[in-house]
Amino acid sequence: MGGSVFLTLFFGLFLAIGLAMLGWGGRSYYYSQQAAHWPTAPGEVTASDFRVNSDSDGTTYEAKIEYRYNPDGYERTGKTIAFGYTGSSGQQFHREIYEALPVGAQVAVRYDPSSPDRATLSHGVNKSILFILIFGAVWTFFTVGIASIFLLSESGAGGLLDNMLIYSTGR
Repeated sequence: MGGSVFLTLFFGLFLAIGLAMLGWGGRSYYYSQQAAHWPTAPGEVTASDFRVNSDSDGTTYEAKIEYRYNPDGYERTGKTIAFGYTGSSGQQFHREIYEALPVGAQVAVRYDPSSPDRATLSHGVNKSILFILIFGAVWTFFTVGIASIFLLSESGAGGLLDNMLIYSTGR
């Protein structure tokens, strides 16, 4: 009984992680597609930084950009370059973004007319979205597959024996 509870919690946690990745990727995909149809407002880059993060797993790079825009008479600040955009090990990719968006750069900011604080500089599916969706799907399918193997191995011979006609056990 205790082992069954442990396995349920263990695989439940891994399944929740996979579903969270799919949820985040799906949300990013949705907004990246919607942003193509949002109005734009003129904006200006107010902060631009190239971040390098190193740890025991390696080094990741990320462009951190902040911009201001005024879609409705109120000045707003945005930080989203593209929905789903995150750091990765591809230094050149992130450096190109950073170099294209120096402080003072004039940019078109796409904003959600129903929620003008939701804004982005780019729209459409990007590598970060594809990665999280593919990784989340593989993670989830792998977790379900391994959990199924454990569940099937614990089910015993009941199903097989239920479909068997035994005349005598010879005992």
